[in-house]
Amino acid sequence: MLVQCSSVRAAACRYVSVTRLQRFPSYHPRGFYLLCLAVLCERWAAAILSSSVVLMLCERYGFGRSDALRLAGLYSAASYLLTLPGGFALDRLLGAQRALGMGMVLLLLGYAALSMSPTPVLWLPVPLLLLGHALFKPSTQAVMVFLYERHDPRLESAQIICYLGVNAAASAGAICAGLLVRGHSFRTAFALAAVLVLIGCMVLAFGKSAFRLRPRVSAPLPPAASSPIVMSAQRRAKIIAALTLAMMLFTVGFGQVEGALFLWAQDRTDRTLFGFEIPAAWFVGLPSFLVLLLAPAQLALLPRIRQRLSTPHLITLGLVAVVLAFAVLIPPALLSNGHRVSMLWLLACMTLLVIGELLIAPLGLSLLVRLAPTRFVGVVMGIWYVAGAIGCWLAGEVGALWMK
Repeated sequence: MLVQCSSVRAAACRYVSVTRLQRFPSYHPRGFYLLCLAVLCERWAAAILSSSVVLMLCERYGFGRSDALRLAGLYSAASYLLTLPGGFALDRLLGAQRALGMGMVLLLLGYAALSMSPTPVLWLPVPLLLLGHALFKPSTQAVMVFLYERHDPRLESAQIICYLGVNAAASAGAICAGLLVRGHSFRTAFALAAVLVLIGCMVLAFGKSAFRLRPRVSAPLPPAASSPIVMSAQRRAKIIAALTLAMMLFTVGFGQVEGALFLWAQDRTDRTLFGFEIPAAWFVGLPSFLVLLLAPAQLALLPRIRQRLSTPHLITLGLVAVVLAFAVLIPPALLSNGHRVSMLWLLACMTLLVIGELLIAPLGLSLLVRLAPTRFVGVVMGIWYVAGAIGCWLAGEVGALWMK
């Protein structure tokens, strides 16, 4: 009897597992998964550049460290700032799908130019990359929003799933940069980035039919979504302004990962583990790896957390976590006397940064797209990225001061 019950239970488990696997692909639109794959390719390539940009400016182009940090911050700021006119072009001229494809092609040309022999100035690849990001960043969110109805409860989980893919790509990009740039093979690293973006272009080209955007159908608000959506235009504007301010403050802190914290890992951290010296570039990808570890728990606990805390409260807690991340580094900075310190200090700092990231970035973006007027999704996304641009610029300035 016991054996029979066990076999019945095993058969039931197999049935449930197969049923879930069969239903999983249809949980989100097919275009969402293709979009995530294209974003993954683009973010992987971007992570290769961001994990090596300071080192590249110093060793390949001869800039000092402070100047390299400032230039890296200005590049990041410009890539976000240009998303505002990019979002306007998306809304008024190109459309989301066409802007997505054009942005990917420009990025491909930019990385291909970087993989060539170094030029006296970065006059060719930088404009191509900046224009590519100006179109690609807002168009990905616009396509995602239009794949769902405005009050579709799947949108929030879609943002977090896409965020997982982005951070998986960032981890892979940092690992690639650490291995390739360690031998000063910048051309190989950027050639790999170009190949990845080419794969993303092919995904967009062959999956074009899946990106046919659904018509907007008015539907009654579900009870859970009615409170943040049904409000005056003035109230919406205030919340959007608060979200963009939170994004700016978060970026000032998180922007140190690719700059000052990268140099801290290189110069002030004992990176030897079991006889192997961990490349400093890998620490740039460490937050993305931590996101992969922590985000599934967030995804599972989010419904319970939302019953007790609203999204604005969660974003506030995220900003507190960012402050604590840098407070952790005060003791080793004051007491090390110039000696290298344990990697655990940097691990604690980046863990708190990731907690702040998970509370601010996907949740804030999900609320923002729900509040954005349908006709101005691209512009509102541009404003969100402009806040990130200001944060990146301030991050570069703070990092340069840190080096003095």
